[in-house]
Amino acid sequence: MIPQKILVLNFGGTSSKCSVYIGDICASDLDIKYTKDEENLNSDGKSQVAHKTEVILKWLKEEKLTVNDFDGIAMRGGGVFNGADGGTYLVEGALHTHLMGQYTPDFPPMHATRITIAVVDELMKHADKKIPVYSTDPCSVSQLPEYARITGCPLFQKRASFHALNQRVVARMAAKDIGKTYDTAKVIVAHCGGGISIGAHDHGRVIEVNDSTGDGDGPFSANRAGTVPTGQLVHLCYSGKMTEREVLDLLKKNSGLKGYLGTSDLREIEKRIDEGDGKAKLVYDALVHQICAQIGVCYAALRCECDVIAVTAGMSKSSRLLEDIRSRVGKMAPVTAYSGDYENKALALGALRVMRGEEELAVYHGEEGYMQPVTPWKKIEEMSDAR
Repeated sequence: MIPQKILVLNFGGTSSKCSVYIGDICASDLDIKYTKDEENLNSDGKSQVAHKTEVILKWLKEEKLTVNDFDGIAMRGGGVFNGADGGTYLVEGALHTHLMGQYTPDFPPMHATRITIAVVDELMKHADKKIPVYSTDPCSVSQLPEYARITGCPLFQKRASFHALNQRVVARMAAKDIGKTYDTAKVIVAHCGGGISIGAHDHGRVIEVNDSTGDGDGPFSANRAGTVPTGQLVHLCYSGKMTEREVLDLLKKNSGLKGYLGTSDLREIEKRIDEGDGKAKLVYDALVHQICAQIGVCYAALRCECDVIAVTAGMSKSSRLLEDIRSRVGKMAPVTAYSGDYENKALALGALRVMRGEEELAVYHGEEGYMQPVTPWKKIEEMSDAR
């Protein structure tokens, strides 16, 4: 049997990585370098789609491949908040329509994943056959117990919008490394990258996690604010000093390490600490404190029983950060780093399991009651112009 070829598209907030999988084996990788405007989320969606499509087609040509050569495309889903129990979805019909509704061609995307579906559609123009498109474990895997969804105000509901794809694959690896399965282990996963999400995985279900990609709570990260004082935020919003878009830009693009220190690069910050920069040390200590505090929340959700704490994503490559986390929460459970790139493999294998008949497709139920109550950029621009 000829192995199936999968094209993987994984667009993230600070980097984009594409892969060609032939069966279970990665045959080629592509790291797409962001322009300065893309990195700062200032480039409109249409420009980003054109740039990424051009780069991908050039890469495929260099690999002596065409879009026609693929049996499936596996994409990282963005803008899907009703992920139910996770799994692999076929991107067509209502799901395709919803994803395209999150794409803003004339305005910057709220996250790089929001343009993926438009890139897929552009790539499909270079194929003369229908190629199935799959998305595994979108950003919201809605497994929170009902009591964990209560916020304290009946107008608002907590949603689990986080790095579900990477969290689940790392939790499976961590469980295997201690001689257990994902369904029998209690694992805390700290995804510390462009955004930080920390989740409690209880026997295969995510029962507690901060909303790092949607409403934005939990620890601050490279450029995101995380949880901020509600009263001060409300005052700012009604002060007349900033538009809605400017507030969103502040919280999602210009806060965190970047907001305090002018850079989102942890390596540069550690260098400044070593050179005696007191402010850099203070902000770094705050980052460690907030990460460990959220790990503590997850530990309590697991009723103070945890087999392993897995730290993953870009910041997990920092030995300083890892040791500082271990010194604070190491008595809860062993702390282990998983610093590799696992998302693309998870996307490819998710698609392959469905294509091989090893797993049934997940069912998409629509977004009613789950959608993030944030005005799209286009509407924000219209509101700003009206003022």
